[in-house]
Amino acid sequence: MSRNLRIAAVLLLAAGISANAQKNRNAGPSHPAAPPNGRPGTAIDRWNSMTPEQRERALQKLPPERQQQIRQRLERFNSLPKEEQERLRRRYERFSTLPPEQQQAVRRQIRNWSRLSDERRPVVSREFDQLRRMTPTEREARLHSDEFRSRFSPNEQQILTDLSNNLAVPPRQ
Repeated sequence: MSRNLRIAAVLLLAAGISANAQKNRNAGPSHPAAPPNGRPGTAIDRWNSMTPEQRERALQKLPPERQQQIRQRLERFNSLPKEEQERLRRRYERFSTLPPEQQQAVRRQIRNWSRLSDERRPVVSREFDQLRRMTPTEREARLHSDEFRSRFSPNEQQILTDLSNNLAVPPRQ
């Protein structure tokens, strides 16, 4: 599985778990407030910090297909090297600061990206990696260039525009 697909899956998992947690908040406490490092936890951190019994009780509230999906994604995340996990946490923290409308646009475009053909997905992923590292001015110029418009379909252009504008790498200080 490509690195970007893992990232997309983790973001969708975290976003989906967070949305589900918001709906079930009145059902009682199901997770601690923060992981051991003291930072506010991501949804994945909260799931991982649960005891197996707490996790099973929380999962039982979900449809079986969703339960399996969460179990697989947690296992996949937990199997990543610690550096990769930390990088994904930082990315999720940035994602969490987006307004709800932008979060929804990101989720939608990640789903659209995952539906691309096996040939197009890596091409779009490479472009996304380049775009998200550009300054806003450079990114805007690239997104409006003739070469970009001829290389990517309108759907791919929209995916790249939404994701690169919302998930850009912050400038190094």
